[in-house]
Amino acid sequence: MTEYITLEQWQKIDRLGDHIEDQLQRLKVGLTMGGEPTFISVDDFESQQWQTAANGSQKRQLAGQLLKGLADNLIPAKGKGLLHYGNGKYYPGEKYPRWALGYYWLSNGVPIWQNSQLLAIDGKDYGHTPQDAKSFITTLVKYLGVGQDCIIPAYERETDEERGYILPLLSVTQNHQIRWSSCHWKLPEEKLYLLEGNASMGLRLPLNSITWAEHLATETVAPIDANPIVVGLEPLPSPDNSICVALTVEIVEGVVHVFLPPFASARGFLDLISTIEHTAAQIDIPVMIEGFPPPINAGIEGFLITPDPGVIEVNIHPASNWDELVEITSILYQQAHLCRLGTEKYLLDGRRISTGGGAHITIGGNTPLNSPVLRRPDLLRSFISYWINHPSLSYLFSGLFVGATSQSPRMDETRWENLYELEVAFDSLEALQPVSPELIDRLLSHLLVDLTGNTHRSAFCIDKLFPTQNFRSQLGLLEFRFFDMPPDLRMRLLQMLLVRGFVALFWEYPYNKPLIHWGSTLYDRFMLPHYLKEDLMSVIGDLQDAGYAFELDWFESFFEFRFPCYGRVKLGDLQLELRSAIEPWPVLGDALNSGGTSRPVDSSMERIQVKLSGENCDRYLVLCNNYLIPMNKSSFSEEYIGAVRFRARVYGNMPHPLFATHSPLRFTVVDKGNRRSLGGCKYYVDPPHGNGYTQFASNHQEAQRRMKERFIPFESEDESVEVLTLPISSEYPLTLDLRRVREGI
Repeated sequence: MTEYITLEQWQKIDRLGDHIEDQLQRLKVGLTMGGEPTFISVDDFESQQWQTAANGSQKRQLAGQLLKGLADNLIPAKGKGLLHYGNGKYYPGEKYPRWALGYYWLSNGVPIWQNSQLLAIDGKDYGHTPQDAKSFITTLVKYLGVGQDCIIPAYERETDEERGYILPLLSVTQNHQIRWSSCHWKLPEEKLYLLEGNASMGLRLPLNSITWAEHLATETVAPIDANPIVVGLEPLPSPDNSICVALTVEIVEGVVHVFLPPFASARGFLDLISTIEHTAAQIDIPVMIEGFPPPINAGIEGFLITPDPGVIEVNIHPASNWDELVEITSILYQQAHLCRLGTEKYLLDGRRISTGGGAHITIGGNTPLNSPVLRRPDLLRSFISYWINHPSLSYLFSGLFVGATSQSPRMDETRWENLYELEVAFDSLEALQPVSPELIDRLLSHLLVDLTGNTHRSAFCIDKLFPTQNFRSQLGLLEFRFFDMPPDLRMRLLQMLLVRGFVALFWEYPYNKPLIHWGSTLYDRFMLPHYLKEDLMSVIGDLQDAGYAFELDWFESFFEFRFPCYGRVKLGDLQLELRSAIEPWPVLGDALNSGGTSRPVDSSMERIQVKLSGENCDRYLVLCNNYLIPMNKSSFSEEYIGAVRFRARVYGNMPHPLFATHSPLRFTVVDKGNRRSLGGCKYYVDPPHGNGYTQFASNHQEAQRRMKERFIPFESEDESVEVLTLPISSEYPLTLDLRRVREGI
């Protein structure tokens, strides 16, 4: 493995970051940049929570540690924020929303929560009792100025035991003043029984069993700088059953938990938090805040830690400049390391791979409408067009799972007519100036989708830009979803700097060249690292011509990480090299409708790049299992490139089930003239001794041992070799597909 980015390289990268920042400021772009990196345990590679499952006890524990570490070290958030143990996304097939651990603070520097001693420590048992919960809720309603008689005890149906307390709560307007209001709930039974389960009370309220008032109370939505909610007056009750959101208080493992209802009002959220803290101080009880997160507001900043299949995802807050981005990202990696969270793992065969959870990058502005993408829609066109024309930018930074059904398909991978439709949309963007945010969404949201129409699974995701059907997601954000998690901090920052460089480039010089219709070339030429590097050389050249001094060598660690070398063998003046290549893994039939948290794919196939280099190498053939590989001369002298596609594994459920594994692969270099072998190598998918690997490699040394033992050179056999041929598809002229061998079928 080539070393990651060196200190000398990083110093150049950092200086370039400063230069690009100067350009962005000069151009008044107003760029903010965030991301969603993912992490895994460095101690557990086997359990389901670090493979395909979203939830897991260790995952939740490590996420809590990371939350506290970031809260204590991020500047300017340090000591000024609110620890929030809330609800995240709800996925089909899962009973409850996933947890989402957040930390929130005000951008003006005013603390949301004053005394950190009043926030309970995650995982600590304080010995709180049901009486403490009752004391808390009765004190809270006094400071909110609502009636004590609106408190509703909640019971577990199975045991008839009192679980906690419910308070319907909403901010409403009366006589031009914002007040807290509550109401009585008329119940179908004498007691309020929670829905069965072990989730928080706030997620188990029997809301569907209550007959709600015809006219529900309306929340008063006020910004952060509005006057505080008025308290201390006579209670302001609302009609029975007119408030259908509620705060709850309960004891969980010896701690008072306060569940927040959903808020649209930033002022209401902040005032409620202030009152909760005041209540906790008065009765001297630390509490844990859970429930719904604060409303999206320009004055509230924060980050979120959530579970995803096999990983922990950190939705980090955006940075407004390069120095801030470096600081935030560095602290994140440092704190993750201290929590025993890492950025890479090993496959059974020893290959080093990323977390598998992605590392998306987002760009936007300090407010949604200030987003550079909304102010200059041609920026979005430039990014989409340039990425389509340069496949290296999609595939070099990808994970193992690429293709039409992946998490971030290119537009030209999903439907063949997409590029034509995109050109029509671009014509409309150019003709209509200025372009409203709503029109940007209507023009592109139906095109930037996967095969099923999912707007989130797209290389360029605009479901948080300005979706007309979801005003809560109108955030002005463009998400680059094709970035996989790199193993190193500096590699991550280089990814982000690459995007920043293109923002600066496209802001001055919009890219509107015709889209290249690559067709099947995508899954032939651009599956091979050699041609991806050639394409990236062109990309770097464009940036350099614009005054942004990126260097190709900086990206060498990406090539070595994504496309590891399996081995090289010297044959006189020749060298034969085998290197990993990309093999698209399609989602299996019916998997799209399975309702699971992860989707099964066909990972039975793999692809290898074969390179023959040396003097007069055009005089030689390269065979795989005696079949001729279509070797093509590269742009470099004395070098030929080809590819072999083969079945590496057999599963019970996979396409083309008649084909067995093709391993071991025997690669032979043969003299064209006399058909004699010069030697070659064997490549094994599994260990040559026949006993398959049963556990993942736990360290670099073991991984390297497995890689080396599966590559076995052999010398010249000085005998004539029979050269067999297979049909080579005109659509995939660089690839020998061993499935075309019909023996044994």
